[in-house]
Amino acid sequence: MQDITHMKTRIFLLQLVLSLIVLSVSTASTQNMPTSAATGDSLYRSNILKSKLYGVYIPRDIPDAMLRLDGLTDADAREKLKNIDERTMARKLFFGLGRWMEYNWNFQEGSRISHLLRKKGLTYTEDMTTVMLILYHRHVVGRELNVDALIAEIAESRRKKIEEEKSGLQLIDSFRVVVPVKKQ
Repeated sequence: MQDITHMKTRIFLLQLVLSLIVLSVSTASTQNMPTSAATGDSLYRSNILKSKLYGVYIPRDIPDAMLRLDGLTDADAREKLKNIDERTMARKLFFGLGRWMEYNWNFQEGSRISHLLRKKGLTYTEDMTTVMLILYHRHVVGRELNVDALIAEIAESRRKKIEEEKSGLQLIDSFRVVVPVKKQ
């Protein structure tokens, strides 16, 4: 009897864990969607005016963000960044420093820095993160940032990716609704 109870408990825990995984995956898949209504949301409008959100300072512009990132990294870490190219660095740090920026600088719900990036043409939070990481690499190695050109490149890459995904979908031209007629 105890074995059956133990087995039922293990099955329940397994179901619970699987449910949590499914829930987190479905939530994560919607988090990177662009929010066309974001700029009309009252929380967004409020957040983009604040210098601090949830106790974290929000950079006012790109140069300010570079200074903040310098403060978060030590000199040894910055030296190591100089030995790899910017795209590799962006991929490697995406789920570390990149997630820190996305979460703490509130890219999803809006902040001064995310609003600046949106105005320049980025709507996906993962694109904002990638741009900030590449810009930081350029800052560390002493290259010109070329912010607008980088944003245009990332935005165009996103547009092409969306077009490719759309081209693989079957387009439905029209549909016909058949309404049954009651015979009298």
